Amino acid sequence: MIKAIIFDYGGVLSAEASLQSFGAYYAPKFGKNPEEFSKLIIENWRLARVSDISSKLFWKNLAEFIGIAPDVLRKDFLAFFGFREEVFELVKELKKKKYKLGLLSNQIEDWLEEVIENRKFNKTFDVIVTSYKSRIAKPDVSIFEEIVEKLKVKPAECIYIDDLKRNIPPAKQLGMKTILFTDLKQLKKELAAFSVKID
Repeated sequence: MIKAIIFDYGGVLSAEASLQSFGAYYAPKFGKNPEEFSKLIIENWRLARVSDISSKLFWKNLAEFIGIAPDVLRKDFLAFFGFREEVFELVKELKKKKYKLGLLSNQIEDWLEEVIENRKFNKTFDVIVTSYKSRIAKPDVSIFEEIVEKLKVKPAECIYIDDLKRNIPPAKQLGMKTILFTDLKQLKKELAAFSVKID
């Protein structure tokens, strides 16, 4: 019996997930090399997501490459990735059905904490586990173990939802049910296949 449903953030609740896509879109606007910029984003992201550098330094390093103010880059960056309102509506419906809800995200603090506050995630999700607080990133199995423990359920009682294939095996390894996200229709169909009540 499913008791808990765990969501990834980037690419599931955010509309866009690819850092390279932002690099390819943004750098040419300022006459900068998109490949170099994408590489810089990824290098800094990997450090910031586990708090090896601060979010502030993440924005500063990217902005310096482009030649603009960090707050301008941050605003454009966050706008690019967007938010899937329709998936969040489903999350809220699952809350009404009394499922325990978790958010498990590789993120940087200065981005996700703003979303958590603005979207009142703490009222919707029972447990939020982030790479920047745990200082561990998916697909490390220990971060999956952490959220299961905090949700106070068994792995077999959980469904884990992510848009990246590489994050699915550790969840399966623990014994979770998994869904590789593509869109809302597919997600609802696969949740129903696990006998999750939606409507």
